[in-house]
Amino acid sequence: MKTILKLSVAAGLAVVAVAGCSGSGSSGLGAGSLGAASSDSGSASFSDGGPNVTYVQQDRLARPVVNEVLATFANRRHYINDTNNPTNDSAQLKNDIESFLTFPAGRSRAIKDVIKSVLVPDVMIADLSKPGPAAYLGVETGGATGSTFGGRKLTDDVTDTSLAVIFGNAIPAITGVPDDGKEIPSLTSDNVGPGGKRFTNTFPYLGAPR
Repeated sequence: MKTILKLSVAAGLAVVAVAGCSGSGSSGLGAGSLGAASSDSGSASFSDGGPNVTYVQQDRLARPVVNEVLATFANRRHYINDTNNPTNDSAQLKNDIESFLTFPAGRSRAIKDVIKSVLVPDVMIADLSKPGPAAYLGVETGGATGSTFGGRKLTDDVTDTSLAVIFGNAIPAITGVPDDGKEIPSLTSDNVGPGGKRFTNTFPYLGAPR
């Protein structure tokens, strides 16, 4: 049986004072606990167990550039994806990906379907039963982009990998899906690679800036 770890980080939490007393802002959580409650159309909220404080999710981070590139700010779609849960991605985010890849990206139906199957839900997946180093998108692509352990190495250029999936020929190259000829090479890299960074063998692993 595989042990799969799916990780999506709720970031940028705003503190909201909640009127009332005796756990009114706990979202049904026991005292001293930290948990989440959300609805399909509302943002997730977190309580520290105190009676007067609730943290409201303002951002959600998993794979780089997915929400930033594929969900527009029109009709609050970017905000909606930031404030909901990965369980909602099969509706909202999937529709955003379909829309963006149709226009302006102009990708083929076959490539759009593969991209949606890889990027929805927007969570990082690590197969803890597998040995070896982390490899960005390794699990989702069956090892075509690296180890099937999953996760990220510090030296992974994860932004370029994501952009190559969206604007490049990464999907035809690793899946055999016919190339649609719609690549936009100038958009397949942010031109900021990890090569100039210094890493260490101890936490937090990032060396002094150059």
